[in-house]
Amino acid sequence: MTGSSADQSIIWSDDFLIGIEELDYEHWCLIEDINKLHRELREHADVDGIKATLGTIYSRMQAHFALEERVMVYHRYAHYPEHKEEHERLLDEYAERMTKFDRNPNLGDQKAIEDILRKWIVDHIVTADKKMSLMIISGKPT
Repeated sequence: MTGSSADQSIIWSDDFLIGIEELDYEHWCLIEDINKLHRELREHADVDGIKATLGTIYSRMQAHFALEERVMVYHRYAHYPEHKEEHERLLDEYAERMTKFDRNPNLGDQKAIEDILRKWIVDHIVTADKKMSLMIISGKPT
């Protein structure tokens, strides 16, 4: 899988595709936003700009998770409760870091924020989302 290291942007790859077009597009947009944040943090951009990007990512994650959850409910995905719980944990963890940065804009928190986002991209999309999409596309329980 094409991914990233701590000092690189996430490179989009077909490994991130789950086969549900609207969700794939949103994943791509999230990766673009995460890469923008990475550049801003690396370049020590204006703190207000970083805060705005953090907020954009949070809003996009909320909207994306809501859409994904509607897709799962519509298709009666058997693992919906666990998947939804994972979304909630990711949002809570990200919100906690975002709030901490908002209160005390320490660029040293950069790694923690990016680690949460990278974990979501690598662990969530290529595992939980792919598992969900396989069931939906095949019409068989996973």
